[in-house]
Amino acid sequence: MPTPPRGTKVLTRKTAVLGNQRVSLLERAGSDPPVLLLHGWAASAASFTGLLSQARTQRRLVALDLPGFGESPLGETEWTRARYAELVGDLIRDRGWEQVSLLGHSYGGGVAICVVGQGDGRADRLLLCAPSGVPVPGSAGPGGRVRTFRALRRSAETLLPAPLSQPTVEWLRQRMGSADYRSAGLLRPILVRAVQEDLSPLAAKIVIQTLIVWGARDDELPLDPYGRRLAQLISSSELVEFPGSGHFPFVDEPGRFAAVFDSFMDARLS
Repeated sequence: MPTPPRGTKVLTRKTAVLGNQRVSLLERAGSDPPVLLLHGWAASAASFTGLLSQARTQRRLVALDLPGFGESPLGETEWTRARYAELVGDLIRDRGWEQVSLLGHSYGGGVAICVVGQGDGRADRLLLCAPSGVPVPGSAGPGGRVRTFRALRRSAETLLPAPLSQPTVEWLRQRMGSADYRSAGLLRPILVRAVQEDLSPLAAKIVIQTLIVWGARDDELPLDPYGRRLAQLISSSELVEFPGSGHFPFVDEPGRFAAVFDSFMDARLS
């Protein structure tokens, strides 16, 4: 096997078995305490490949494929962000980490909020990149499109016999659902539960040092109001805006994101 050039960051695919659940990890060797990276919806640990390659920190970096994504099988659990957070705690115990830092993006950011907000004292710092799950007051309820779908679904289920109502409801889902919803497949129940979750109370409990990174061009979760709302909830947080980024700052501005990541993860905590 050829030797990688000096300075190359070698990424290794590993597996852990946590109870009845097998999970896949993408790991870059380094010193502990490690940094655990949690990906967003419809993504995987591989979405962090650029960051794992560019980051200059000497700490161990571990990106987890959440069950149902990447190379981790879905298993039989009815997953929610809170249940994924429990799995993260299982992984931390399995690896014997006494302390860990967290980075969570989008859906994975919501999982990270659950990990810290539920009181896992092994997390020493938290980097949230456009996390989902924290609605803005006054806009938390379902939108007009969702309300219309629910009304049509009830009508179909009430007025049509089962052989006709079931395909009609599925047609409505495909016609009116979001792109994520239409493509979710077996993960659709998890997505439905995610839309209904409100992590605001857990976010408000976070007291560890937290850095919130948000793209100014994020159309999925706009900085204003979502990012600013989260910064208000977490009193120990600092909000950093990436003017040239959308929902994936570590992809849109990789060099700057890696520099911010290194600075935050290597900083001495007060």
